[in-house]
Amino acid sequence: MTSHETAKRWSHIERFLRVDDSTGQVDDDFTAFHLVESTWSPAEQAAAYEEWAGFFEWRLAQRADELAGDRAKRHLVAKWTEDMAYCCRRIAAWARGENPGPWLHLWERRPDLDAEGQAIVAEIVARMGGHGQPSRHLPQAG
Repeated sequence: MTSHETAKRWSHIERFLRVDDSTGQVDDDFTAFHLVESTWSPAEQAAAYEEWAGFFEWRLAQRADELAGDRAKRHLVAKWTEDMAYCCRRIAAWARGENPGPWLHLWERRPDLDAEGQAIVAEIVARMGGHGQPSRHLPQAG
């Protein structure tokens, strides 16, 4: 992605995105955005938060190859992305004067991600022999 494409795609938040035109990698400065967004109109805030949600989802898709070989890291990044996009869309709704409804926990809105997380934990516990220690460190029964 180029700087020009970024500006076209995310016009409200593009000044908080840094594009490396040689690689196409896009980094963000969400913290700087958060420091100034309260000075924006509600319509600008809503549009910006919708763009942030889309940006975070886009960035996850861009990292697919990088994350393919590490199931736990892929899950953590996907969970973080889901939470950020969900929060951004809720804030956008508030800025538009809408009620986003009750908070839905991850296991309610994305049972697939929750199940994947539980499976990863179960695998880790199994590798640790179910005792909180790696099984290779367990004393041998006599």
